[in-house]
Amino acid sequence: MNKKLLGLTLAAAGAMTLSAGAQALVLEDTFENIFETTEINQTGELSLFDASLGDLTEVTLTLSGNSISTSMLENTASGSQTFSFDSVLNFFLDASSVGVTTPAPAFTTVLASTDGFVTLAAGEFLDLGTAEDNGSWTVTLTGAELAPFIGTGNFSVGCSTISGTTFSGGGGNINNTQETTAACSGSIAYMYDAAVVITPPTTVPAPASLWLMGAGLLGFAAFKKRKSS
Repeated sequence: MNKKLLGLTLAAAGAMTLSAGAQALVLEDTFENIFETTEINQTGELSLFDASLGDLTEVTLTLSGNSISTSMLENTASGSQTFSFDSVLNFFLDASSVGVTTPAPAFTTVLASTDGFVTLAAGEFLDLGTAEDNGSWTVTLTGAELAPFIGTGNFSVGCSTISGTTFSGGGGNINNTQETTAACSGSIAYMYDAAVVITPPTTVPAPASLWLMGAGLLGFAAFKKRKSS
């Protein structure tokens, strides 16, 4: 190969940037609200995905709720009463800001239960103690569903509750004294491909002084040859 052509080829290779295939990465964000007395109506914010980081391939959104409740039952009738009691907290979520539809309710937590039928004498109390419970709802999105999650800043989600109580039996004579607090939280995981770029080290040219020295030595050798002749 012609030496000049070889030199140009090597120079071009040295200046070229090589791209090594995409690297899968995960970016996460969370929020957590404080406990408040029910019924609650809370909001939380999660970060949008910055497109400059790479190509978004999948989003997993998880919204959760926690409840803490104490319950005391009292039989106010003049005679004994047999009944069962269950109390739950329904969590309703709103992620419409990113085009996500959630079930209604998204999940429930248990506040109190007699775990079947019990009998209380007239004027008798039943302390059901403290119940702590949690629930969550998760959705994974791909394709065209990812568009609302791409941008700068944050998006908001909402969380509210409605308590539900069920008595079977008791003749309407069972009084329930209940105190409940609840809180909502959320997390998001962005899966994306980020291109890994590899740049070869730049070839450092020989100093000009070395080229001048080589040219001088060649000239001196030619002069000496002519003189010997």
